[in-house]
Amino acid sequence: MTQQIAIDLDETGGRVRSVALAGQGPMGTRTSVPRHDNHHQIIWINRGGGRITLDGIQHGFGPNSAMFVPANTIYQLDLSLGAAGWQVSVPSDLPAPLPQAPVLASVGKPLAQNLMTKAFVGIQDEYIGKDRHRGSAMAYSVGMVAVLFARMDAEATRKDVSKDSARRRLMRRFIARLNQRYNTGDTVRDYAKELGVTTTHLTRICRETSGKPATQMIQDRTLEAARLMLTRSNIKIGEISSQLGFSSPAYFTRLFSEKNGQSPKAFRRTHRGQPGPKQH
Repeated sequence: MTQQIAIDLDETGGRVRSVALAGQGPMGTRTSVPRHDNHHQIIWINRGGGRITLDGIQHGFGPNSAMFVPANTIYQLDLSLGAAGWQVSVPSDLPAPLPQAPVLASVGKPLAQNLMTKAFVGIQDEYIGKDRHRGSAMAYSVGMVAVLFARMDAEATRKDVSKDSARRRLMRRFIARLNQRYNTGDTVRDYAKELGVTTTHLTRICRETSGKPATQMIQDRTLEAARLMLTRSNIKIGEISSQLGFSSPAYFTRLFSEKNGQSPKAFRRTHRGQPGPKQH
């Protein structure tokens, strides 16, 4: 699994955040959840490999890989056992010459690798430090990373992760609807009908591009919402089940326990670091 070590930076209002990444599970284990926000994500993996899913399209990567995920792009990062690196979140309005589209590049030149690692280590060191100017120092270092990305056309092997195609357009439309309606209980057939394709076609495209059938993508998105509700609210488990469109609290509890290795009640208690409120 992917371990993310994050620290809030109150001084900058969370404008720039740095996370150390460590792969702690076998490839194929769910290591992160599909997510998107209004921050760009800049990722540098200097050891090991993994895969990143961008708008439902899965891409593999190895060591010395640089990635840029634009704000509001749905992505999921999975690291193999022993992989390591850093992830920096920056606001979309930060004045830095960052890419306009997703980037996945393998950096082959040792000098470029060392510069990238040095830049990310510098950001992380400032992030966990206490100097009152560390916010400005981090923004400066992000600018340096942006320059390194700009030079990648000549110094790195880039994968085309932004080229449009009919199946990618279909995946984006499906994911957009899924993020709007994951709590309605809609089935693959419902989504396929709205998208104007057959259930078989939607399932095939999902499997080919993300490695998962459409049913699993729907299930994953709904369970991610459940995890967030369990850890960030005091809503009763039965009510969470109802709000997310499950047929019964018993089915919700059974599915959640199967996929997460813990019951909803135990998950809430564990991930809050203390006993949660009594649930029914």
